[in-house]
Amino acid sequence: MRLGEDKKLYEDRVNSLLDDRKEVESKDVIIGILVSKSTKKLKRFLPHLVDLEMNCKSGGLFAFSLNGIDKENLSIKGYSYCRESKKWNQLIVSMPTVIINRISLNHNWESFFKETTGCKTINNFTFNKWEMYEWLSKKPELKKHLPLTELFNNAQDLPGLIGKYKEGYVKPISGSYGKGIYKISKQAESFKVATNKDLFYLNEEELVMYFKEKCKKRTYIFQEVIDLYIGGRPVDMRFILMKNESMEWQGVGLLARKGLKGGIVSNEGVTKHGNSALQNLFSLPKQKAIELRKKITEISIEAASAMEELGGINSNLGNVGIDFGIDKNQHLWIIEINHRNPRHRMAIDAGQEGIYFYSNKLLIDYAYKLAGFSTSSQ
Repeated sequence: MRLGEDKKLYEDRVNSLLDDRKEVESKDVIIGILVSKSTKKLKRFLPHLVDLEMNCKSGGLFAFSLNGIDKENLSIKGYSYCRESKKWNQLIVSMPTVIINRISLNHNWESFFKETTGCKTINNFTFNKWEMYEWLSKKPELKKHLPLTELFNNAQDLPGLIGKYKEGYVKPISGSYGKGIYKISKQAESFKVATNKDLFYLNEEELVMYFKEKCKKRTYIFQEVIDLYIGGRPVDMRFILMKNESMEWQGVGLLARKGLKGGIVSNEGVTKHGNSALQNLFSLPKQKAIELRKKITEISIEAASAMEELGGINSNLGNVGIDFGIDKNQHLWIIEINHRNPRHRMAIDAGQEGIYFYSNKLLIDYAYKLAGFSTSSQ
């Protein structure tokens, strides 16, 4: 059979299966993964999806971008992986049974996916740092775990905020990977401004002018500083939380991230296994570390469940990475809930390949469950 014929038969089979979902078997389930907004970026990411695809049954994983969606005909142009040839083949199919979303969605796209797939799109809504803070701070049991945060989009307000808190972090509300973050503190005659790589001093007029240009392009939050340094390095914890085949939240793994000496974020540094780091980095007795790990799990589930309430009807999170800070009193602080692409691959950097591969399995198992097929029934 020629490649073109094989591709056409596969495409016809996929579309016929998606049109009739009354009796769901693994071969009937096409799991879509929304990777990017553009097709160009989608192509770059395809090699990184093979590990996830290997957990799929005969229906396979269908990768696509927003640019590949035809809203009028409810069809999608994307790529399906052929394990025999080890190549990604371009196809046009109907809407997949279940979709794993890995990008930010505006309100129009959120509505589209909720209307077409309902809660069968995993991570089908987007929230920023300010929306997370606003929502979680309404929950008394979670508010005590949130650093004080204020929204600001006028650089004129910055000197007053620093005067109020003495020092603080300025963060883009929709930033990721620690980019665009500043730590500002009041000095006797100036303001000390630090990034993860640079340090400089500005007077009040210079400070306002510096951020005036930035505020034209982005909205920022101002967040109080929590002392999360160990040996002069910023340290935080990444907790991987996912829904399993039972449709319940499950803690998958804990990772510790130790930033650069004198840095302000932990993203550029080393990653270690979190359970052992609780004892070694924080000098905790084994039992205390176990209790803290349990508390991290409890807070994470409460926070993720609360964010689903914010998303409204048919909202579904199922794959998140929650960043925690731990202060000198072992108090836990929620820094961020990563929900677009939590990047569980960082577990490999910590020598925890098992966590990474298990997270892939869990994500696909949950997707099959949403489609009405149980992997445990095989």
